[in-house]
Amino acid sequence: MSLRINDAVIWQETAEGISLYHTETGDFRTLNSTGSRIWMLVESDGEREPIVSKLSHEFAGSNTAVSRRIRTDVHDFIGTMIESELIEERPA
Repeated sequence: MSLRINDAVIWQETAEGISLYHTETGDFRTLNSTGSRIWMLVESDGEREPIVSKLSHEFAGSNTAVSRRIRTDVHDFIGTMIESELIEERPA
């Protein structure tokens, strides 16, 4: 499954993180640094596993417990973004 930012979302990087506005639902939020990093990886990579792999490599190294936690957190974050219609998941 491929991930992409919903066309109805306007976003920009700010000093606080990435600010998002969904033009159809009125949802507005600012992502923290971790959420912003995931958002940028969705924009550039568009696939869950490469995103998880990159973040695991950056933050966990060879620590498998931390890698598992990162995997869970990334999937939860992406799931929340999909439920909020900020990110779409489509067949590849």
